[in-house]
Amino acid sequence: MTPTRRSPKEIAAELRRLQERSDDDRDRLSLLHEVQVYQEELTVQNEELVRAQAELEETRDRFIELYDFAPNGYFTLDANGIVLQINLTGASILGRSKQTIEGMPLLGFIEPAHRLQFLDLMRRWRNGNGGTEAELTIRSGNGPRAVQLLCRPRHAPGSARREYFTSMVDVTDRKRLERERAKASAEYAALASRLLTIQDDERRRIARDLHDDIGQQATAVRLKLEEIDHAANGEARGAIADALQMLDALDGRLHFIATELRPATLDLGIVAAIQQFVREWSANTGIAADFHSAGLQAQPIAPATETHVYRVAQEALNNVLRHAAARHVTVLLERKGDGVVLVIEDDGRGFDPAIDRGQGGGLGLLGMRERAQIVGGRIEIETGPGQGTSVYLRVPANRPSS
Repeated sequence: MTPTRRSPKEIAAELRRLQERSDDDRDRLSLLHEVQVYQEELTVQNEELVRAQAELEETRDRFIELYDFAPNGYFTLDANGIVLQINLTGASILGRSKQTIEGMPLLGFIEPAHRLQFLDLMRRWRNGNGGTEAELTIRSGNGPRAVQLLCRPRHAPGSARREYFTSMVDVTDRKRLERERAKASAEYAALASRLLTIQDDERRRIARDLHDDIGQQATAVRLKLEEIDHAANGEARGAIADALQMLDALDGRLHFIATELRPATLDLGIVAAIQQFVREWSANTGIAADFHSAGLQAQPIAPATETHVYRVAQEALNNVLRHAAARHVTVLLERKGDGVVLVIEDDGRGFDPAIDRGQGGGLGLLGMRERAQIVGGRIEIETGPGQGTSVYLRVPANRPSS
């Protein structure tokens, strides 16, 4: 019958008891008993070692699976760029088997145009800049692939030799999507620019028609009324005078609309054009408005940029009229460095920017943003309920439109 195995604690207690006995008390039976106890201890220790070894092997297998089938490529390089070890994902990216790649220089997989960049990257890694990353193009079985490399230097196990544990992320699809997105953005900008150019041409045509057709008809009506005024009696003259005043107001309104559609002063420069528009806008709306400019007289900006800046100022002021209920507006146009800044500030009711973003900002703001993007600029808005609104346009001074 197999004796019951004692626990490790019981064996340890028995060993202590045996160690405390004097040599005189030991006889052959006690020595035999002591050997049996030590044998039990060795058996328990061996079982513990076997169990620990099995756990280590299981952990090792799990690590190998994680390493080999990770979504990114991983490999270890020596100081000369030789691949010491690579996972299955990395081998798949390079288009060769692990056995073929291990022992080969990674430089052989780099596109010739990027090899100097890789050598410089290795130099920085050897100098201790382990966090340095770079994007390179490699040659794989499926053609060129764009990859991102990131290194962590370390010492080889049991050696002072340095190794370079490197991750390799395949960014080919991301780069392709970025190119497609950039192409789509450029096409959209070109289309928006074309549509805005067509819109400006149409405005110019309408402005010319207003001036040449309706304006001439208004002048003819004025001359006819003045002719009737000479032959009319006192009561009729009063009515004719009222009609002439109404005609003067209509003529002024036609002039303002024609100026909005295509300002002749834009040919004299952006400063003169916006200054005149602000002055006439204030006279027609009854809202006080100030205009200030700085730094643009000596350094003019590109004509296409001038047109878009003028339209943004025009749309911003019309938004003030429609929505702000403002009493005063300040318009500032200045050159800062190699760019132009347009600021329109009002003391109106303001609005909640979060709500405005949720509604897409309205067609007016959308058109302003499109014009800014066409000339490489951006629109920023600062506002809040009851706090007024400030519109900031920043554009490069001499960038041609798309």
